[in-house]
Amino acid sequence: MPKIVILPHQDLCPDGAVLEANSGETILDVALA
Repeated sequence: MPKIVILPHQDLCPDGAVLEANSGETILDVALA
């Protein structure tokens, strides 16, 4: 399963994140879920 790494950002996501995605899903769909 692919992983999407969100790098830390001072205001939006201070701790960063690692999101797991299913094949065929878009980055936007995974980030908004």
